[in-house]
Amino acid sequence: MRPTTHNAAGNSLLSCLQHDPPDWDFLDALLSELIILPTLSEQALLFCSDLCAHLKAAKDRLLASVTPQHAHRLLNVFTSVANIQQKVDGNTSSTLCHYINAIEAGIRLSPPLSSGNTLTFRDIILASWFASFTFSTLPPSTEPSNILRAIQSHACAHHLPRFEGTSLALVHAVHDASDGFINAMLDSTTGTLPNVVLFPDQAQMLSTVVFGSPHTTSDICSPVLHSSQSTYEVKIVTSSALLTLARRIQEGASITELGLDIPHCSNNALVLLLHYLALSLFPSPAAFNDTGVILCNLSNHAATNFPRVASGRDVARLYYEKGLQIDPTHPHLLSNFGSLLKDAGLTNYAIGVFNYALQFHPELDIALANMANTLKDTGRSADAIPYYLKAVTVNPGLVDAYCGLSMAMNSICNWTARDHWMISVITTCEEHLSEPHHQNIGILGEKSLDDWLLIVALATARPQCDHSLRNWVHRFCLFADVSHGRQPLNEGSFLLRLIDWYRTRKQHQRYIETYGEIHYCEEVPNCAPEAASVAMPFASVLSSVSFQKVPTVLPFHTFTLPLSSSAIRRIAHRNALRASHNVMTQLSLDQGPIPPPPPVKRRINIGYVSSDFSDHPLSHLMKSVFGLHNRNQFCIFLYATSPSDGSAFRLYYEQGDFNFLDVSSWSNVDIVNRIKGDRIHILVDLGGYTKGAKNEIFAARPSPIQISLMGYAGTLAASWCDYLVCDSIACPVDLFARVQAYWKRSLDQCCQNSDVGVPVGEEGDPESPSPNWIYTECPIYMPHTYFVTDHKQSYRLGDLPVEERAQATAKELWDGEIKRRKDLRRALFPDLPLDFIIFSNFNQIDPDIFATWLRILARVPRSILWLLRFPAAGEAHLIQVAKAWAGGEIASRIRFTDVTSKDHHIYRCRVPDLFLDTSECSAHTVAADVLWSGTPLIACAWSSHRHKMSSRVAASLASATGFGEFMVVSSKEEYEERAVALGNSMHHTVQPNGDVEASGDLLDLRRCLFLNRDSMPLFDTERWTRNLEKAYRIAWRRWVDGSMFKMCDDGCIWVKDDVDVPVRMD
Repeated sequence: MRPTTHNAAGNSLLSCLQHDPPDWDFLDALLSELIILPTLSEQALLFCSDLCAHLKAAKDRLLASVTPQHAHRLLNVFTSVANIQQKVDGNTSSTLCHYINAIEAGIRLSPPLSSGNTLTFRDIILASWFASFTFSTLPPSTEPSNILRAIQSHACAHHLPRFEGTSLALVHAVHDASDGFINAMLDSTTGTLPNVVLFPDQAQMLSTVVFGSPHTTSDICSPVLHSSQSTYEVKIVTSSALLTLARRIQEGASITELGLDIPHCSNNALVLLLHYLALSLFPSPAAFNDTGVILCNLSNHAATNFPRVASGRDVARLYYEKGLQIDPTHPHLLSNFGSLLKDAGLTNYAIGVFNYALQFHPELDIALANMANTLKDTGRSADAIPYYLKAVTVNPGLVDAYCGLSMAMNSICNWTARDHWMISVITTCEEHLSEPHHQNIGILGEKSLDDWLLIVALATARPQCDHSLRNWVHRFCLFADVSHGRQPLNEGSFLLRLIDWYRTRKQHQRYIETYGEIHYCEEVPNCAPEAASVAMPFASVLSSVSFQKVPTVLPFHTFTLPLSSSAIRRIAHRNALRASHNVMTQLSLDQGPIPPPPPVKRRINIGYVSSDFSDHPLSHLMKSVFGLHNRNQFCIFLYATSPSDGSAFRLYYEQGDFNFLDVSSWSNVDIVNRIKGDRIHILVDLGGYTKGAKNEIFAARPSPIQISLMGYAGTLAASWCDYLVCDSIACPVDLFARVQAYWKRSLDQCCQNSDVGVPVGEEGDPESPSPNWIYTECPIYMPHTYFVTDHKQSYRLGDLPVEERAQATAKELWDGEIKRRKDLRRALFPDLPLDFIIFSNFNQIDPDIFATWLRILARVPRSILWLLRFPAAGEAHLIQVAKAWAGGEIASRIRFTDVTSKDHHIYRCRVPDLFLDTSECSAHTVAADVLWSGTPLIACAWSSHRHKMSSRVAASLASATGFGEFMVVSSKEEYEERAVALGNSMHHTVQPNGDVEASGDLLDLRRCLFLNRDSMPLFDTERWTRNLEKAYRIAWRRWVDGSMFKMCDDGCIWVKDDVDVPVRMD
């Protein structure tokens, strides 16, 4: 506002407030005019300050009189002032104070309340927490009168202040009582006030219990509000103010700015409590919806006051259903309810809910996007695209829809405007990645530098060298600068990684203090690690950390997107932080780290955690590994986090000689406790960021050593993952943070034994924008390939029996294979001349690689390209593109077949002459299938993609055959030239008997692959398992002697093969 405008408004304000009561219509109009202005000046804030000063004096007494029927107008004024302040200054303490003014006024203006005290927002919060705390121990249908009696009993049982007389409002009893009951309410597992999960009926009773009293007057204005309509309107506005305040906290406002002076109060718990209280005052559909959304994010918390344990998602469903009883067409309730059903696997029901929502709200962007996501995830990408397109048309800023649209269109090879969608996704992703830099600023300031350095000293249990001490001081001082021009840093990330660093060091320290530096011990001492002498010093700081937002682009999406190493790493890291934050708000930080297992007596305990112990590609590949482990040296535990699918694979695990446990229905805390009880030395993650993975288990650190293996081809960028099993082709050594840090520090002899620490704003910080590295784990380098297969044991369709195969000559084996190939080829492509070359691909396709294939077809005239209808909608798009880019003749040489069963798929993989890999995301399991059949492939190990493990898997597999030099290429140009050369190397001659005999380099390579497949490392599962066991033993030794934590080496574990690999060329 201009100065003259401000002066005029000020004069009008004085005139308005001289009326008794004030002219509320004028105030509403004036504030509404301010809030819609595109920009607001400091003078607008001065105007608002003047207004509040005229309405309210010290000690919360009103200067203006308020009639009962206009009480809600006063609350509207405070709320509008808060919204204006937030628009100018953001979520400052002054802004939040105005919301609190509205809430306090609303509570005091709503009978029944007694007049003995001036109630504060803090009283309201603590009383609500206490009532919720008691509610959570009782059945869902308990009435308020019973709750009040239960509070009396609960108070006695827990040495809480006893509130005499149930006729008093609980809020007054809390106001008069001391803070002693806060400690009694602290969650014993987290050291903070709990996230209380209430059922809808309980939440609706909350205000009655907190404020209920038959003897009430109002202490903020007179006369008492006897009008039921006035009370109703006040409750509506108060409820709205509570929800708005909760939203501000969710947006990043610090709890400390509220001035509550409640120790151990976490953002999440307070936000949930505010929603309960708002809902109890005015049970609107929007309040039910917002509460349900919060409970969905608390999916690992449970309501125990139920015939069965109900997760946060279970209870969220009840809130959605309750809200829909009030408004069956509420758009957001329907959309979120549908999403919850989708996440629960009830896709048909979810689609029905979305259809119902779109009947009433055909342009509801979020419902359109959710419908599209559901269709895409069930394999109906073509059906999903119209919904995505409409969603982005209605709301061009809906980033989830852009991401889904890009994925769906790419999956059916519809590349129309692909560059536009792809750029939108990548740009949005970068914006999401920058957001956490603006969260959690200042949380480390809750402790002094000396306090933090003391924590470091306690963790390392030894004095820091000067170099290491300077590094720690520098790290903490980086966060002391809260100016706008400081280096972008993710303070929440540093704190969560620091907590995990502290826990791992204290766990190791407890092991050494209890057992000494003992790797193996025939007689394990009958003692348990003593309790930590110093409590974990993070609970109060952790409660201030807001939830780390996860980017729309998920880690698994990065396999197919052209993203930088920094973006891929940070996307993975944000998901790791979410797991860490979830679990750290559930587990006890005051009780110290999980005790370490005792030394190995005879066998190292290995735990494998997976959601894929079922009919799944991972299970197909690893089936024999668990049984091949040396049972004299290793004890194997399998933890299945998904229920049985009834398949033969699941039955194999359930009935096998394993310690198999179905934990799919267990809470994360129960799973962690079981792993701790099983004394697991090494815990192996077979899921990573794939669907169904439970990373919270690993974030809890139930095992000293945690390893990522097979399930996810990339970095987890998680402080709770110590090692990545890989090989030097899939993961070049210079791309590991620990390796780079060691190379840079190796010349500084004084710091060789210093702890690796918690990097921030430097190499090794997962949030670093550096493109020079990607992996936060230390590598376990397998000698041939990290990728294990089970083809040798499981896929012998059409082969000779074992005894006959062992006695057959190479010529007999090869002649039999040639006949099988011809028969299959004739059955699959009966019209194809025998001298045609068959190129093939069975997985990911992108425009760049497809254009290369078209050029290959043009340069090898007598050839076809065999693709799958996967999905079927892709066929028409690819033919259309081929005609546009290369002409009708080449397009006619692209052949499609349907997808088939797993066994038959592997059997017919021998039909192609050459398999063509893809560059952005290479073939993984399919590459193993192809190579087992003897079919050569062209594998990509391009320098442009060396940071993407997922793009180099096929190259790793090809190298493990012993013939990688003929199949692995380093550039797109070499890719095309090698494919053309091999295709044109084939010659076909007609024999006197009419048979066509083939020859050439491509056939020679096939012969070598086929005849050596039973001895090559790629398919030697037993050899691979023995090598993995070597890595496990080395990792255990490094943990015990502490070298895992020190800069004494580069952190790599290089596994050596004991046996030479025989290669038969004849």
